[in-house]
Amino acid sequence: MNIRVAITLLLAAISAGQAQTPTKTWDGFVTDTHCGTNCQRTSAMTPDRACVRLCVRKGSKYGLWYGNHVYALEPQSKAARFAAEKVHVVGELSNDVITITSIAPIPATPAAESQR
Repeated sequence: MNIRVAITLLLAAISAGQAQTPTKTWDGFVTDTHCGTNCQRTSAMTPDRACVRLCVRKGSKYGLWYGNHVYALEPQSKAARFAAEKVHVVGELSNDVITITSIAPIPATPAAESQR
C-alpha cells in the first residue's frame, strides 16, 4: 500500500512541475501578427495605430514586437487597448504566444518624442 501512495505522489509532483510555465517579462510595441512580420523591418520602427487596428479587423491578431520577432498576445482583449503603444508585458510564453498576466504602457521619454 505504501508503494502505491509513493508512486501516486511522485506522479502528481512530476505533472505539477511540468504544468507550470515560468512567468517572464517583455518590453515592446503592440502591433499585429501581419504587419509585425511583413511591414516592420527593424525593432526601431514603431507601428501605426490605424494600420494595426485595420489588420486586426481583417483577421490578424494583436502581437508584441520584441527584438526582431512578433509574438501573438492572448487574451486579445487585454492587448487591444494598447495598439501601437510601447508596453511592459508580464506573462507566459508557449509556442510563440504570450499569455498576458499583466500589460501596462511604458511612458514615452521626452527624447523619444522629439525624434518622432
